[in-house]
This record gives sequence, C-alpha cells and structure tokens, in this order.
Amino acid sequence: MKMKKQLASLFACSLLLAAAPGKAMAYETPEILRVGLESVCKNVSSATIGVWNLYVGMVWEDAFEEGGMITSNGTFTAKPAAGEYVLIESEMDLDEAVDLAKSLTNMGYDAYAYYLMDQEWTVAVKGASRAEVEEASGENASKKSFEGFSVTGGEGNLLLHEDTVLMGGNVGDTFKLNGNPYRGMLTFSVTGNTMTAVNVIGLEEYLYGVVPSEMPQSYETEALKAQAVAARTYAMTKLGAHTGSGYQLCDGTNCQVYKGYSNEAATTTAAIDATEGEVACYNGSPIEAVFSSSTGGYTENSENVWYAAVPYLRAVPEIAEYGDNTWTRELTLDELSDLLEAKNAGIGEAKDIVITKLSTGGRVQEMQIIGTAGTKVLDKETLRTYFSGACGSLPSKMFTINGKGGKIGQYGMEATNAETTTPVTGGGLLAAAAKQGIIAKTDGALSYLNGKNISVDVEGKETSKPSVSVSNSDYEVYSVNISTVKDGKFLFEGIGVGHGVGLSQKGAQAMAQMGYDYEEILKHYYTGITIED
Repeated sequence: MKMKKQLASLFACSLLLAAAPGKAMAYETPEILRVGLESVCKNVSSATIGVWNLYVGMVWEDAFEEGGMITSNGTFTAKPAAGEYVLIESEMDLDEAVDLAKSLTNMGYDAYAYYLMDQEWTVAVKGASRAEVEEASGENASKKSFEGFSVTGGEGNLLLHEDTVLMGGNVGDTFKLNGNPYRGMLTFSVTGNTMTAVNVIGLEEYLYGVVPSEMPQSYETEALKAQAVAARTYAMTKLGAHTGSGYQLCDGTNCQVYKGYSNEAATTTAAIDATEGEVACYNGSPIEAVFSSSTGGYTENSENVWYAAVPYLRAVPEIAEYGDNTWTRELTLDELSDLLEAKNAGIGEAKDIVITKLSTGGRVQEMQIIGTAGTKVLDKETLRTYFSGACGSLPSKMFTINGKGGKIGQYGMEATNAETTTPVTGGGLLAAAAKQGIIAKTDGALSYLNGKNISVDVEGKETSKPSVSVSNSDYEVYSVNISTVKDGKFLFEGIGVGHGVGLSQKGAQAMAQMGYDYEEILKHYYTGITIED
C-alpha cells in the first residue's frame, strides 16, 4: 500500500527588488519547496545519510508516496551516478529487485535495484553488455543513459533518478545528512561527478529552521512573529534564485540561513505556527521583505543601497533598538594606500577621505578617497565593503570619521534598557554641521531640518508605546564636503549592522518590548503593506 505523508504548502511569487509592483498580481501556491543544503553538502562526491529506516518514493501533489523501504545497521552512503546502464525490462517490487541485484553482484556484476515509479522497481547493471545481463538474469534488457545517484550501505544497493526523494524514519520523520538532522525529504541535484543535497520540505517546516537562525530565539514573541512573517514572505520572492542548480533556495545568507531540525526552538516554532500562512503584501503581491540586524536610528531607502526605488522599502525613523549596536574601525593612511594599490585603484597614495553625501539620520551616502593622482568615489554597498582588505568591512553606513559626519544614533525613543525609555531631544544633521563649521550644499534649504526632531506621543495611560510622527517625506540626502583625515588616521565610529533596508531586528525587539504587536512592527518598517492570510 502506498504511504502518504502530508507536507505543509507554501506560497510563491518571483519578485525582483529592481522591479516594484505597479498593480495587484496573483501569487501561486506551489506544492513543495526545494532547499539546496549548500552549507553541508555542495558539489561533493559522496554524502552520509544517518538513519535506520530510509523510505524511497516520489512526490505527488502535496504528498510523499512511498515506493519501498530499506534498512541499515549503520549509515547509508549516497554518490553521484551517471553513464550507460543496462536495465532489465521486467517490473518488480523492491524486495525482488534487491534479491536479483544481489544475485548479479555475486556473479561479478555492478548491479543495483533501480526505482521506476510508485512501487515499481527493476535492476540496472553498469559496465556490462546487454547480452551478458540477459544471459545472467534470464530477462530481456535494454541500454539506458542515466544521471542520478546511488545509495549503498543498507540491505541493498539502489540506483535512483533525481526525481526520487528519500524520507527518514527518525524522530519527526527526520533524516541526518553528514551529521545534520532535517525535516522533510532528501534528494540530490547531480552534475557529472558531483552532487548537492536538496531538502524537499513544506514552507512552515522550512521556517522552523530559518527563524531561529536569523533572529535570537530569546526575543519577544511579537518580534519573533514579525520575523516569521518577513521570512515567509522573503522566501516567496526568492524562489527563482537557484533554479539552474536544481533547487529554489539555498541555506545560506544569499537566501536565508536555514540550519534544519537541530536549530529549532519552541519560541520560534510557536511564532511561526501563530502566523501560519500570513504574508506581507503590497498591491496584492508578496513583498521582498529584506531585513537587517540594526539600522542605528533610521532605516534606508532601497535605491541608496541597491538601485531601484521600491515603494514599500522607504526610510523611516527607528522608535528604538535593543542592545548596544555601536562599533569602531581604525585605518591609517599607509594601510589605505596599500589597499588602493592592491585594488589597482589608480589614484596614487591616499591623502584623505571626504564625506560628500549624508542623509537624514546621519547615514553616509557617498564619500571620496582622495589620492595623489586622482579620486575614488564610494557609494551604495561599496561604501561598506571597500575596506574589507584593510580594517574590515564597515558594519553599517551610519558612522562618523574622526568625529566628523552627521549626528548618528538618534531614535524616536532611545531604549536604555529593557525596562525604561528616554525621549530624544536636540541634535540632527543641522546641529552637527553647524558645530563642525560645515557648509552644506543642497537642492533645498538645510534649514528644512530645523524643528524636525522626532516627536513622541504616548497613547494613553495603559500603554507606554510611542508613535512616531516623522514620515519618509522628512528623509533627504544632502551634499556636503567634509574632510576627515587627522594625524594620518581614520577612526570610524558607527552604530548599526547591515544594509539598513526594511525590518530592523533589534528595532523589532525594542518595539515588542514597548508593547507593539507584530503587525504594527511590520507596517512600521514596510511602507503601505497589508498582512494577507
């Protein structure tokens, strides 16, 4: 009898950050999700599957259909398999195929039980002629070109095509791959003599291994719920990221970090279950719900990090952020000169770093490295990553150099600890500029910033959560000319970690501590969205 195990469904929509939706679009619900386990099994020649009982089958609609089961006293070994095979033309069940393959193996042939579909099997032999196989087996046979994988180490050797999936019989129907446990099913994407493991799994079960890998499981419930919805939605917009490799998503930072069953936590699983199926949408389509660890006081417009202005990825002031998110980096002129030479920048020896653009909130948007023979302009994400070969990449673009730049680390309400909050007063780009004697050049008057401190209104006696009155219309980028070199050194003092676009995880935690629910958190960071179920 066929065995069916239901899988959780997931939503899919392929969106690119460079293309903001202009009208409502329907999104589909694919049957399953394919995740390339690149961190543990990418382009390898073999893999170890640790499980006593291994079910072999295929996926039909939303269910696993078993074609047979093999057992092992230890582990199974999977390897790529490709080339010409001779297939016996008779169909049989798994036990019959295993017995015939063993008989041929005892006769000196390289024989395998070969899975066809449903519960139908046959035998495949490599390195032999059709006539030899027919004589040895007493069955008709034919040649077949094949690419897939083999599984050995159990009661029989198996040859499996790439549409075949394996399901473990451990706790929670898990399996172990190279020592790492996972829910769902396993297959391999084979290319020649190498293969990459693919976890075939429902979206909700996938999120069980994602959310605690992206956000601390100790965070407040509402912050975890916000992360769960963001992670679910983000996955839907990345499903085309690795289709050329035989899977939809990877398990690393290029998609989302996914560590499988061993990283699951009760708090994050509960948050995922509580928001099951909920998706953040703009104009009826799932958004690319990007997130970062900490913004340092103000989130960022998408076009200032990547290229396109996306309507739901607008800069907004942070209400607060959890923890100490400050950082420092130090660089000397000599180190900078060595870096320029290593990068073949062609501007000679370094003389200065000049900040040329700042935005509301104090984030550096552009700066120039001045050399003896030219100038190197840094903007967008190159501004953060350019120094990786010297003092290391800068954690964020919210920084000053030798104390020069914008006023950073300002919030609508600064979280001094988990229990108390302090309102922000004074400061801002204008005050910082005046204090340093900087003349700013801008399309509009710099006095526009006068009186634009974040205002906080407490909504009644029963809650301490503030509302922020500053919108994206208060966010601007200003041209400045700030020389930063001092005594041959550059001290970067910053706050925040990551690109700063979309959800701030530290901000979500602080908002949850203040009493905001997950929908309020999401709608604060993603402009104009709705939460769809």
